[in-house]
Amino acid sequence: MTFRLRTIRKIALWGCLVLASLAAVAYAADDLWARHRKRPVEHIKVGRLYAAVNHWNEVEYSVGTPTTETCIEALMPHFGYKPCWYLRKHDIEQIGP
Repeated sequence: MTFRLRTIRKIALWGCLVLASLAAVAYAADDLWARHRKRPVEHIKVGRLYAAVNHWNEVEYSVGTPTTETCIEALMPHFGYKPCWYLRKHDIEQIGP
């Protein structure tokens, strides 16, 4: 019984190590690709929506002026920029609760 448990733990540990190393390799490859392309950035207009709780515990919304955010054409965030595919999908930013 203990032999089986040890085997299952070893398999689970190796599985976690393989997943972590695959994620690290994917991030490194994405970073190298972005650096090779000389930081391919775009500018996307993002709307702002302000949310505030009033004294009746209701959320009130008000529309703010849209801002332009810089994004990078990559799979994951690099150089402090969000990926462009994410900003295209989430083009309204909620500020507040």
